[in-house]
Amino acid sequence: MKNHLKTAFNSVFLFAFFSLLFTGHSYVGDENNSPVVPQKDRTCGTVEFNELQMQQNPEFKINRERIEEFTKNYTNPESRLLITIPVVVHVVFNTAQQNISDAQILSQIAVLNQDFARLNADTNQTPAVWKPLGANTQIQFCLAQRDPNGNPTTGITRTSTSVTAFNGSSDQRIFFTAQGGHDIWDRDKYLNIYTCNLGGGLLGYAQFPGGNPQTDGTVNLFSAFGTVGVVNPPYDKGRTVTHEVGHWFNLFHIWGDEPDCNQDDLVADTPLQGPENVGCPNFPQVDACQPNSPGVMFMNYMDYSNDACMNLFTLGQSVRMNAAIVGPRASLLLSNGCVPIGITPISTGIPAQYSLEQNYPNPFNPVTNIRFDVAKSSNVSLKIYDAAGNETAVLVNQDLNAGTYNYDFNAANYPSGVYFYVLTAGEFTATKKMVLIK
Repeated sequence: MKNHLKTAFNSVFLFAFFSLLFTGHSYVGDENNSPVVPQKDRTCGTVEFNELQMQQNPEFKINRERIEEFTKNYTNPESRLLITIPVVVHVVFNTAQQNISDAQILSQIAVLNQDFARLNADTNQTPAVWKPLGANTQIQFCLAQRDPNGNPTTGITRTSTSVTAFNGSSDQRIFFTAQGGHDIWDRDKYLNIYTCNLGGGLLGYAQFPGGNPQTDGTVNLFSAFGTVGVVNPPYDKGRTVTHEVGHWFNLFHIWGDEPDCNQDDLVADTPLQGPENVGCPNFPQVDACQPNSPGVMFMNYMDYSNDACMNLFTLGQSVRMNAAIVGPRASLLLSNGCVPIGITPISTGIPAQYSLEQNYPNPFNPVTNIRFDVAKSSNVSLKIYDAAGNETAVLVNQDLNAGTYNYDFNAANYPSGVYFYVLTAGEFTATKKMVLIK
């Protein structure tokens, strides 16, 4: 394995990186509205989109250099709390089949939350040698509860289009309502995930931090989205979107987009690798860069293996994504997109008589403990709300003496999703987010 990060942005890396900024994966398109049939292997086809982006945004290269310098110097805080990213899913459809159901969308959000928390059921398929590297990134996702204008939303938009297929990553119409797509929501407050019919042999692509704010999201083929509905194997486990969101958080392909051993993904704990892996290799899979066991990490979400054969982000990849969150995507930390209308936003200043600590564990299944301190006798209320703003449980609503209090929230009978616990006393309100994953 690599013992240290390679020097970023040397001349070789700059050439390779800026010619391959966006991800793309191959499918036989459906431009004549016939059923989409996936190709056997994922393939990358992103040079055109990158070239167009560089032409339209000359600052992009400068931004990327600055972001990489920041990332190189970032140290991941060991005690960082859970971060929940507001997501809007833009469904752009030309046929009824492409207008995927809410259930299909919810299944994809569930996969993201499982994969990024390492709560996916297939962690047992991670080879023993790499299990200690599997990361809970402390990143979670919710469908947005309020839109950019502060109005209630389901976090899903639906747009009927006359475009039969968006022709590859060089076709930017998907990002603009006037061109048959849908205008992006403020990328500083939301992760914009598009689903549509992609032509040009693409499965999906994403924009790295530092690019055009009008095209800053991920685009995904409708039949490679989620785990139910109109999904097609071998890309029917939601891992395409996991892969693309990884790119949106500044992860590169694990092999560094070069088929030899001279290119790195700038992550210390992923093995150097030659070309991408496809299908479902048997462990150990070796190549010229890793001729001996344990070989290459083909089960990493940033390789090209089939969905069912992907099962981890590494600790190093988690650090890199968290560098993006506190760096170029830091504005997401201030977004209230996950807070339903009618619930007080998260308090940034807790009065001296109260100390509210993050519940633990978070994510949880099925019990999490909420702890807070009361410095003087007060009437205290601690209530649980679901993501729609409905009160689901009251843990305490009474006068409490000074002291430390612990309350368990047992969600054994609740569905998976984002919940909020709200501590109130007089005019003071503190709200925290937590995620139940079953």
